[in-house]
Amino acid sequence: MNKFFKKAVKQTEFYVFLIIIVLSLVIQARSGLFFANNNIVDLLRSMIVPSIYAICALLAFVSTGPDVSFPMIAALSSYLALTVTNRLGLGGAPWIITFIIGILFGCLMGALNGVIIVRYKFPSLIVTLGTSSIFSGILLGAFEAERMDLPQNLAAFGKASLLTVKNAKTGLGSTLPMTFLIMIVLYIIAYLVLNKTIMGRGVYAVGGDEVSAERAGFNVKGIRFGIFVVNGGVAAVAGLCYAVMSMRYLPTEYAGGEMIVIAAIILGGTRMTGGIGTLKGCLLGTLLLTMVSNSLILLGISVYWQRVFIGAIIIIGTAISAIQSHAGVRVKTRLKKEAA
Repeated sequence: MNKFFKKAVKQTEFYVFLIIIVLSLVIQARSGLFFANNNIVDLLRSMIVPSIYAICALLAFVSTGPDVSFPMIAALSSYLALTVTNRLGLGGAPWIITFIIGILFGCLMGALNGVIIVRYKFPSLIVTLGTSSIFSGILLGAFEAERMDLPQNLAAFGKASLLTVKNAKTGLGSTLPMTFLIMIVLYIIAYLVLNKTIMGRGVYAVGGDEVSAERAGFNVKGIRFGIFVVNGGVAAVAGLCYAVMSMRYLPTEYAGGEMIVIAAIILGGTRMTGGIGTLKGCLLGTLLLTMVSNSLILLGISVYWQRVFIGAIIIIGTAISAIQSHAGVRVKTRLKKEAA
C-alpha cells in the first residue's frame, strides 16, 4: 500500500484527481446540484467529443509535436461522409458505413499532415496550422458547407440512448448517447496499442529520443506518418459523433476546440517535449476542464471566465512540463558525471 501511494504521488494524474474531488465537493456545497444524476450524465455527455480529440492530441504530442488540425479534419471529413452517404443513397445502410467513409477521408487528410511533416521535417505545429486553414477554406469556401440534416441511419443512431435519467427535484432529464460507447472502445484500443504492443512502445520511444529509437530498430518516419494518419481517422469519428449528438451537421461549430483539448492533456501530465503522456491523464484532464466549463453557472461565475481558466492551465501546464524536462536533464547530466 505504501509503495502504491509513493508511486501515485509522483504522478501528475494523482493531483488532477485530487483537484477534481475538491472542485466537485465545492460545487456541491455551493449549489447542491453537482451530484444530481442529470448533472453527472451531462458531464459524461460533454466529455465524449473532447475525450476523442484528446487521443489525437496525445498521440501527436508524445511522438512528434502539437497537432491543431484535428477539429477541421473532423469538420471536413464529416461533411464529406454525410454528402457521400446522401449522394449514394446509403441513408438506409448501417450507421457504421457512414463512419467508415468519414474515417477514410480523415485518414487521407491526416496522411497529408504526415507526408509534409515527415518528408520535409517541418514543425508539426506550423504544418497543422496551415492544413487546418486549408481544410477550413475547402469546407466553407469551395464546398460552401451549411447546416445539414443527418441521413436516416445517423438520425436513428442519434435518437438511441444508452441511459436516460431524470432529476426528481428539478424535473430535468438527461440522456447518455450511444456515442459514449464509441469513446470507450477507442480508449480501449488506444490503451492496448500503446501499452501492449511494440508499435506503442515505438510511439513513446520516438518522442523521447529519436536517435535512440532509430538505433533500437524503430521506423521513426513510419511511426510518425502513421500517427497522423490515425489521428485523421480518430478526428473523423469525433466529428461524426458531434453531428450525431447534435442531430444535425453544423460546419461552423468545429473550429476552436483544439485549445481546450491541448489544455486538458497538458493538465493530465502529457509533456510538450514528447515521450510522456497517458490516456488516464487525458481522461482526467478532460473531466476537469469539462467540470470547469459546465459548472461555472452552478457557482454563479460568468462563463466568460472559462477562457481565463483554460489560458492559465495552458501556461501552468507548460511551465510544469518545462521544469520537469529541465530537472530530468540535470539528473542525467549528474549521473553521467558520477559514472565518469
